[in-house]
Amino acid sequence: MSHPSSVHAGRQFTLLIVVVVTLAVPHGLANEVTEATPLWSIGAPDGSSIEFAPGSRPKLDFVIGSSVAARDFAGHHEGTIGSTGAESGEKPYAIEFELPAAPADDCRLVLDLIYTYGAPQQLRITVNGAAGVFPILPTAKKDVDSFQGNMALLSGQRLVAVIPKRLLRHGANRLALAPQGVGALDYDALAFYEAASAPEQSFATPRLAPTQLYTETAAGLAEQRTLLVPFSQRFESGRTVIQISGKNIDAELDAGDCEFGVISQPVAIPAQERPQAAEIAVTLDDQTTRARVDFVPAKRWKIYVCPKVHNDVGFTDYQPHVNELDTRNTDVVLSILRKYPFYKFNFETAWLVDNYLDCRPEKYRQELVARCREDRAAVNAFYLNLLTGICTGEELYRSMYFAHELHRTQGTGFEMACLTDAPSHTWFLPTLLNDVGITAFANGSNQARAPILVLSDLNEQSPFQWEGMNGERVLMWYARSYAQLKMLTAQGYISPREGYGYFRATLPQFLSRYLQPEYIPDAVMVYGAYVDNAAIPETGEAEYIEQWNREFAYPRLIVATDADYFRYIKASCGERLPTYRGDAGAYWEDGVASSAAATACNRHTQQLLPAAETSSSFATMMQPRFRYPAEDFRAAWKNVLFYDEHTWGAYNSISQPDRPGAQKQWEVKESYARRANLDARTLNARSLNRLCQQITVKQNTIFAFNWQNRQRSQPLEVDLDDAAELIDLSTNQPVELDVLHRHDGFKQVRFMAKDVPAMGYRGYEARSPLPPPADPTAKQESRVNGAGARSGVEQDHPEAWTLAGTHYRLTVDPATGGLSSLIDRATGRELVEQDGPYALNQYLYVSGGAESLILDLKFGSAPADLTIAPPTGAHVVEKIDGPLGQRIVVETTAPNTPRLRCEYRLYNDLRRVDIVNTLTKTATRDKEAVYFAFPFAADEPEFEYQIQNGWVRPNEDQLPGACREWFATQNLVQVRDGQASAVLACREAPLVTLVDVNRGKWPQRLEAANGRVFSYVMNNYWFTNYRAEQGGEFTFYYSVTSGEGLSRADVANFDADTRSPILAYPYISSFSASVAQGERPLDAASGSFLSLDEPNLQLVGVKAAEDGHGYIVRLLETAGQAGDATLALPHVVLQAAHLCNGVEVNQRELTASAGEVSFPYQPHRFTTLRLIVGEDEP
Repeated sequence: MSHPSSVHAGRQFTLLIVVVVTLAVPHGLANEVTEATPLWSIGAPDGSSIEFAPGSRPKLDFVIGSSVAARDFAGHHEGTIGSTGAESGEKPYAIEFELPAAPADDCRLVLDLIYTYGAPQQLRITVNGAAGVFPILPTAKKDVDSFQGNMALLSGQRLVAVIPKRLLRHGANRLALAPQGVGALDYDALAFYEAASAPEQSFATPRLAPTQLYTETAAGLAEQRTLLVPFSQRFESGRTVIQISGKNIDAELDAGDCEFGVISQPVAIPAQERPQAAEIAVTLDDQTTRARVDFVPAKRWKIYVCPKVHNDVGFTDYQPHVNELDTRNTDVVLSILRKYPFYKFNFETAWLVDNYLDCRPEKYRQELVARCREDRAAVNAFYLNLLTGICTGEELYRSMYFAHELHRTQGTGFEMACLTDAPSHTWFLPTLLNDVGITAFANGSNQARAPILVLSDLNEQSPFQWEGMNGERVLMWYARSYAQLKMLTAQGYISPREGYGYFRATLPQFLSRYLQPEYIPDAVMVYGAYVDNAAIPETGEAEYIEQWNREFAYPRLIVATDADYFRYIKASCGERLPTYRGDAGAYWEDGVASSAAATACNRHTQQLLPAAETSSSFATMMQPRFRYPAEDFRAAWKNVLFYDEHTWGAYNSISQPDRPGAQKQWEVKESYARRANLDARTLNARSLNRLCQQITVKQNTIFAFNWQNRQRSQPLEVDLDDAAELIDLSTNQPVELDVLHRHDGFKQVRFMAKDVPAMGYRGYEARSPLPPPADPTAKQESRVNGAGARSGVEQDHPEAWTLAGTHYRLTVDPATGGLSSLIDRATGRELVEQDGPYALNQYLYVSGGAESLILDLKFGSAPADLTIAPPTGAHVVEKIDGPLGQRIVVETTAPNTPRLRCEYRLYNDLRRVDIVNTLTKTATRDKEAVYFAFPFAADEPEFEYQIQNGWVRPNEDQLPGACREWFATQNLVQVRDGQASAVLACREAPLVTLVDVNRGKWPQRLEAANGRVFSYVMNNYWFTNYRAEQGGEFTFYYSVTSGEGLSRADVANFDADTRSPILAYPYISSFSASVAQGERPLDAASGSFLSLDEPNLQLVGVKAAEDGHGYIVRLLETAGQAGDATLALPHVVLQAAHLCNGVEVNQRELTASAGEVSFPYQPHRFTTLRLIVGEDEP
């Protein structure tokens, strides 16, 4: 997905600052003027052209004192060689100004220039008809906003031009500017000074400016330099002699028709191996000037051009159309590879290869695989360009399975990993990549709404070592956006006749960001070639690269795979590179809150699919006659990945949300989440049914399945016949039921499934009770089947708003429906901030923010003006003291939210508070956001949020420039205050803000001024791609726990209980088939399928191996400890076991004996095992 302005040269400004012309102070007030005061100025040197009129003009006349910069002076100025569709020739921008007297000395024109694209070659300045010329010398410029952050060529220059006094006069003067050659510049500021108060001139003496270019000459390797010679009047003859290392280099000098300025003369200096002193003698007519300069040889750069076309699944067009374009592009790639033996190509996603293999006949498939096998084409290990902050760890492993399967079966490479467009990624990536054997990673980072490179120097420090949580490292290149080859060639914007000249100028300009003395490598990466779903040109710019390498020895252009580049870096300087640790934040993940319902659906699927695979695995282990439905699971995971892929919708999803094309794209996108969820539920049902077929049952039975490595107790919700009761088959005692409602002869009940075995199940038989013999049975029925005591307390009575449970006491705020108090009864600690503006779980509807900084970090945009509206009209709907605990239901309303229902649950046997928020929301396209506030009481708060393999502390565990305005959590956020902790689980909604709601401040540091956590459930702040509106019914589940000295294991257990709960499965007879089918190997009361002796290992899932050999068990260490664990399978024969990497490659054999296997594990890492089990007939 492209930032719209990153592709087109035109500017889009939302705010114009009118007036930026500063007139000279009258001479009578000269004593009040500082020496930096110019005679006149246009604009301010703020790094931006925002003060100027947008676009460019063929010519303009600006009059100091009457013209207005925002209207009359265009900020963009094209060179003399026109781009496609533009005329060639000078395009003078003239400035007319008055001088009260002829100056006594030379004056200075100070130009602060910005080069957003390719810079011109020179700037011609004409003063009252006399021409001058000055060199364009781009140097690195700091970005001021996201637009600039996307510009790979962004550079700048302060040009202080000496204007000879003889050319200026009392009264009216006219000065004209005209960039020369192909390219363009932008104006940051212009100012005109008298000499006494002027900044130092740019070119006082001759010097040799580096070009970064080397050529092969007859005499050997030569470094191309530009000799810069200032002159102040016309001359007839000019000559220079440069002495270096005992050699003289002579050159003639010619200024053409220019009367002043700086001559730019190319000279070839014999290549030097170390710094040298050089003498420059310049003779203009009969005047000779000498200068001694330090000559530091330029690096002999290697530029690895790594072509890719950016893959959006949609955005530019309807998804099926994009898929067809992708296959045509791959046809073009194969053609280029045939024609140009030196050319290579990088498939930005493995999906591009999968799509081609699915859509072309065998001949073409074989050719593609052959090119990949030969390393002419590289396949990204990642299947899609994912928003990694919302992906689970297992999902990220699965995203690499296709590329690895191609590697395993076809011999293609598996060492390239990149993510494009999505700008920032989870700290889990270094650990993940190390686990699959990949040692490098590149990110083509779009800075729109994601200024990580604007707020840091990670691009300028690339490549660097990105260090993971446990010290695992990958080499990383952090690129400014993508499609960089196109930025260098301007393919499609510059005529082919001028294209190479533009390319010749832009490559050194591209290098300007890496010229700092401390930069270690001598090689950089050009990341990608073409924008979103572009049609690849038939040559892939190969002819430009050929021509360049014929002309220049250095920089050497190497068309390469990403892996080629990183191999070179690792060998040449890998150990000397800087190291950065931390999470990059979740900049683009905020868009998933524009489709909250579908996002919640996909999050459910992320957890249910591994559980379904586990059930299916145990079923097929016990009954080999069952076929494990591997393809069905792969298809479901594929849809999960497609939903979490970064393309959410159409490019015009915000500007034209009613357009059929935009609506069709969203229909497809949403279907990924819905189809994956339906598939997960059906696969889970069938898998559990198969598993139950191994259990001896006598009649209808509710099974509670616990796929975690510890005994657990949790509330489960099921439906029963109206007269039925549940019997715990382990105790043969009735289970207490909390009846939620009765309808049409059935009842919906909640019961506590207690002490369900680890990695196993517990059975509850559904029986119809015997006829009641006497009054005592009425009491029994109330105990077993009743809904508990419903409160009849009046609304205005204080107790109507309070629940007092075993572990917590809560009080609902009658004004908002949130909790004004939540007391941990074990510690007596109040968990809710008492002097803040919000209650706990208070709904916040936030409006405003249009055309403000909250939409993007755009220079000159106004701060967001937000209105935060609380709910009103709270009233208690239901208050129940039931057999499991207590619950209270409150309803209220808020703007665009006609109904909000908040249910709070306390349990007798569980140390947590469950919250269920159900709301009806009206769709609107006005800018909005929705939050639930959780203001935890904390004097010295310390925050942590959960990623795939551990925890991140904002600031301490984040990369420079990382997102701190919002965060993506896997589930939990913890707020510590000394030894006390409060932990919030956010099952459906992955986004949170800390301390305050999102206000578009783009902070570089989070200041923990309070303990407030805001679940950020909805927004429509994006200007493209994401949803413009959302309405309907939404449900968000939250849980809160607390304690003194909570361990990592305690918090991990809370995570599993809220995110991967016990599953209730009703094994029920139909009217035509009974579940009672005789003896089976397992007892209905309870049982376990697997045992594991280390409680800090959390089961992620069990699945059939991709290669068909055995089963894969994935575990996650959660307490930050290393050790050894023993796993046992009590019901099958364990024949062999291996420790594997993350893509199921055996690393070493483990000793399996007596049905057990021991294995090592590492802190905060996933452990993958392969188990080979026997296939004894039942």
